[in-house]
This record gives sequence, structure tokens and C-alpha cells, in this order.
Amino acid sequence: MIAVATFALAGVPFLAGLKAAQDIFIDAAEAYAWGQQFLGGYGRHPPLTGWIARIWYSVFPAADWASYALSRLMTFVTLAGVYFIARRAAGERRAAFIVLVMMLYPLFHTKGERFNNYQVLLALFPLLVLAFLNAYQKRTAFWGAVLGLAAAACTMTIYSGLIGLAAVSLAALMHPDRWRFLRSPAPWVAALVFCVALAPHLLWLIKWNFPTLQWASSLAEEPGSLRQTLDYLGHHFALIAIPVVAGAVLLLPWARQVRAAATQQPDAFLIVIIGAVLVFTPPVVALILGSYLRLDWGNPLFFLVPLTLLVFVPLRLTRRALARAAIAASVFTLLLLTASPIYPWVNYRLRPVGGSHAPYHEIGMELTRLWRERFATPLPIVVGGYEVAAYVVFYSPDHPKMYADFNPALSSWIDYPDELRRKGWIGACGALAADCIARLDELDPSAEKAVVSVTRRIAGVPGETMTYAVRISAPAR
Repeated sequence: MIAVATFALAGVPFLAGLKAAQDIFIDAAEAYAWGQQFLGGYGRHPPLTGWIARIWYSVFPAADWASYALSRLMTFVTLAGVYFIARRAAGERRAAFIVLVMMLYPLFHTKGERFNNYQVLLALFPLLVLAFLNAYQKRTAFWGAVLGLAAAACTMTIYSGLIGLAAVSLAALMHPDRWRFLRSPAPWVAALVFCVALAPHLLWLIKWNFPTLQWASSLAEEPGSLRQTLDYLGHHFALIAIPVVAGAVLLLPWARQVRAAATQQPDAFLIVIIGAVLVFTPPVVALILGSYLRLDWGNPLFFLVPLTLLVFVPLRLTRRALARAAIAASVFTLLLLTASPIYPWVNYRLRPVGGSHAPYHEIGMELTRLWRERFATPLPIVVGGYEVAAYVVFYSPDHPKMYADFNPALSSWIDYPDELRRKGWIGACGALAADCIARLDELDPSAEKAVVSVTRRIAGVPGETMTYAVRISAPAR
């Protein structure tokens, strides 16, 4: 656990250096905007990620490093959960080995800055598996309640968390001791607690006419294909192959350990079933329904693959192999820390325009300046698409509320339309986004019009210039 904590802490300066020329990931800014209030849901998504952001930013400032630190906390929880799962299924030495090679998994370093629903779910799924293993073994009401809370937390992060619920349910039914479990209070208490814990979110769904379900169904309707599904699987197996291949190399020369079959080891059997359901359910369902699979949907689902392989192929793990894994993880982490201050400046000088270097921080500061010049008050509300509004909320020193995508159901923290009229607002759309600009004008035809251009400039090197059509609606007098 010391190694896990050290790795997580080292990630904060690593990410701060690696992303020094960029703004935080859009999902992280959006989570901050959600977390301005505790609500039963946040437009397109269930509430747990916003709740976590609310708690975190009540202690820490809205700063890039704080966002990266929150992401590293999620990484710590994930790896700690994997460690304790592996201890039950494979023993303490193997658990340490699994965690050390998992430190090479890109989702835990170069792709690890994205605090969002998928990263939170990646942290919660190991906790769900642990709660299930305890509930299955002890069969008490207490562990049933813990399992119900863990399942509800996954579901209230993003609805694909239900895959985890399906995975543990199928594992429970396939295990030879299923009747002992089903006759105990654990599964029934878990079901009751799950329903009770979901009640606030269900009430919010009814009040706002199920916006999250409408959003999810609109994504499911996007057409997919066999090739796209195979690309999804190929992408994630390629990512998880990095720690798997590294682990295989560190175990050379291979020597098979005589062990009981996975089916004769209760926890190992359950983990194999859960891992298989997590990995293969989305592509199978996508192929059946002809739906599109976004790559980031798979981020929380592959964490059990290395452990599953070690269960199926029980290679002898010596102390020397464990020491090699510790050295490899340490050297890799040190290389990341060494390279991280250099990469962003080289990358920015080579490619200063476009993509990750877009000046969202600058537009947040400029819109705040415009509002304060006119009204000498903090900016109360920003209006526009999520891609701009969330960044303004995070980077503006006033941290306004956002009315995003011009849909009251997607901005339930706004008392629409009264709050907009009473407090006033500033809106920004891309200069060529005619539909967005028209919606701004509909909100207040008399709003002041302006055009704002902002440019990122680092060490004297100008980056991309972004131009926005801006509308300023004065507060009611």
C-alpha cells in the first residue's frame, strides 16, 4: 500500500508538468461545475461524480493541480481495491506483483488526469467486487448492506455501472455455493439498500422528465459496426497489454506452479466470471443492437484482466520476480517525473495551434473581465455549450453557474428562466456557431453584443486564437 500511495502522490507533479501547457480535461471542468450544488442528478449524468467534486473543492481551490490530485486519489482507490481483490484470489505476493505491473497501465499515468464518471467508476468497481466477495463469504446483513451501497454508488456514477451489478449477480448465480448465498440475508438486504440509496436520484429523474435516460438512449441510437466494436476491443486490449506483457517478461523464466483449478478456488472463480462479464458484455450488446461503442466507455472495465490471466495461468512467482517488478515500477515512475517538465514545452513549440492547447482558460478570464467592467459585480451565470461554459465556470475567479446547451433539464441547478433574468448572464459561442448564437439572441434579444478573441501564449510563442460571439445580458434593476 505504501507503493500505491507513493505512485499516486508522484502522479500529481507528473500530471502538473505533463499538462502545463494545457487546460484540464473538459470532463473535469464539467464535474466542478456540477459540484457547485448537491443535486439528485446533473443534466446528462447521475450525481455521484458531482458530489465527489463538491466535497473535494470545498477543501481545495479550483486549480489544475487540485484536479490532478483528485484524479490521483481515484487512482489510489483503484489500485488499493485491485490489491485487496488479488490478495483474496492469489495471495499477498501475487497481489503486490499485480499492483506493481498495473502501474504501467496508461489509464493510471499519461491518461490519468481525466477526473470524470469513467475514472470514478474505475475506482468504484474494485470496491464493488470486494464488497461482493465479502458478502458472498460471510452472508451477513451488514455485508449485504455494504454491497447494496457499492452497487448504488456505481449506478449513480454512470449507468454503465449496472454492468458491474450484472457481473456480480451472474457470478453469484454461477457459483456452486449459490443456494447458501441466496438463502442468507445478504442478497436481499443488498437489493433493499440499493433501491433506497437510488431513491433521491429516481425522484430527480421524475421531476426533470428523465434527462439522463434520454441522453443515454440518444447515444445508444448512434449506429455502430463490427469494425468499430473490434476497434473498441483492440484499443482496450492494447492498453491492458502493456502491464500484461511487462508482467510476463518480469516472470521469465516461466515455471508453472501446481495449484488447484480456478473453479476450486471460490474467490478466483468469482473474479474470473466478473472480469469476463465486464469486458465482453458491452461489445456483445453493441453488436446485437447495432450500437456505437465510444472508446472511453471501456475505461472502467478491464482492470481485472491481469489478475484473471494469473488465475488461469498460475506461474510461479519468486521474490526475485517481485523485486524486478518493484524496480521496473520505480524506474518507470522516475522516468515519467523526469520527462514531464520537458514534454509540454517541446510539444507546444512543435504544435502550438489546435486541440489540447486551445485557450479556454483565457476565455474564462476575459469574460469575467468584461462582466466586471460593466457591472462591478461577480459574474453570476455563463451561457453556452458545455465545451465553453464548463471551462469558464472552472477558470473564472467568480466561478459562475452555467446554463449549458440551452436546455433547462440539462442545467437543473438554474432556476430557469427567472434566475437568468434576475441575475443577468454572459454567453459565448464560437464565431461560426450560428445555431448557438441564435439561441443566445433568443434568451435576450436586447443583450449587448461583442466579439472576443483570445490567444494562448507561452514563453513568447503564440498558440491558437479562438474568436467568440459574446452576449451580455444585464441583471434586472
